Amino acid sequence: MRYRLVLSALALSSILYADSIDDEIGGFDDTNIKVDTTKVVEDVKVVEKKKTFFSDFTGKVTLSTAYSPNTLSPHDGLSSLKVSRLFDYEHKFDNGWKVKTNVKIYYDAIYKIRGENEFKNEEKDSLRQEVRLYDAYLEGSITDKLDFKIGRQVVVWGRSDTIRVTDILNPLDNRRPGMVDIEDLRLPTTMAKLDYYIGKWRITPIAILEQKFSLNPPYGSQFYPAPNALPDNSTYTDVTYALSVSGEFSGWDISFYGANVRDDAGYILLNPTPSAIEHDKVNMFGSALNVLTGSWLFKSELAYFDGLKYTNTQDKTFTRSDILLGVEYKGIADTIISYDVVMRTIGGYDTKLAQGFNPLDEVTYQHAFRISSDFINSTLHANYLISLYGQNLDKGGFQRAWVKYDIADAISANVGVVDYIGGSTLFDSIKDNDMVFADISYSF
Repeated sequence: MRYRLVLSALALSSILYADSIDDEIGGFDDTNIKVDTTKVVEDVKVVEKKKTFFSDFTGKVTLSTAYSPNTLSPHDGLSSLKVSRLFDYEHKFDNGWKVKTNVKIYYDAIYKIRGENEFKNEEKDSLRQEVRLYDAYLEGSITDKLDFKIGRQVVVWGRSDTIRVTDILNPLDNRRPGMVDIEDLRLPTTMAKLDYYIGKWRITPIAILEQKFSLNPPYGSQFYPAPNALPDNSTYTDVTYALSVSGEFSGWDISFYGANVRDDAGYILLNPTPSAIEHDKVNMFGSALNVLTGSWLFKSELAYFDGLKYTNTQDKTFTRSDILLGVEYKGIADTIISYDVVMRTIGGYDTKLAQGFNPLDEVTYQHAFRISSDFINSTLHANYLISLYGQNLDKGGFQRAWVKYDIADAISANVGVVDYIGGSTLFDSIKDNDMVFADISYSF
């Protein structure tokens, strides 16, 4: 009680003292007291600018490992121990334009632990360490109806989350197949893109300024079963073009696609020995349709390719028609169940395509079944995916089960297993590469 009285007295005396000071200096001219408000404002702006600049930086550090119990040496047992760092910068200007860039760096210590002499140089050059620029673009609105984006970017065509049909504009990182989903495999490519909006429609012309192709397992790695190394990709500096027209309506949406691009798969040029992987230009015309009714989402994609070449028949060109049908169900709380199937048909089929290490049938099928569910207030994410080839699901594939747990706001852990299934020449050669993987990430 005594302390409260003392504090009250001090507060009252400070108020009275302040009033007396005001009375004493009341006769002085206020203009004699000058404050450089301009400098204060500039100092505040500098501080705010520095705060904004550093707050635009984010990133993630990940420690990941993989264990292969049945793979042949030197990939048996602990097959990867990788540290990855992602640095991301994104800034939005006052006029609404935005710049974004990110870089990913990783180092896999397994080659040092197991002994570098145990591995082929091609594998070490591809998988031991890497510094890669991913997104690097500028985007904004030119008018209310016209947006522009230029730089390294990902443009997704189609509706399927597992199988690629019309999604052809970005290459993939396939060096460890079956480990992650397509959304984490796409590699950005330098493009210039316009989005023009007319009512419910969007028209998107694209110029592809950089010709890059998918990264495949390097020679000597556990997913490269062939006895000899492939030649390098030919390099190209030309510009290719693509166009999409999309409309979104109540309960459904539709897209139409057209592109003249270089074939990502390519073929090995023989003259008479393998000298390079050529990627000739092909035409693609396609469409994608989504229909939503209640808890059901029905998907379809159609793509037609013209000008394809293959190694065994590189003096001829072929067409190919890809048709995808899919369904997705969200009627169970925090759960998504989906199934996609695609049929690919080669037009003008030649029996020479059935020869070699990776034979091609006239008609091929791919199936994908996926289920994802969240638990514990959406902090635990359980997933299962199985992808199989063949009309009767008997041509090989893989299945993957994994669980991701959000330990804290910035920390997450992921653990899972991949099972490779035999049934074709290719999948029989990698069916013993089953893998257990785990990682932990910290975001900042």
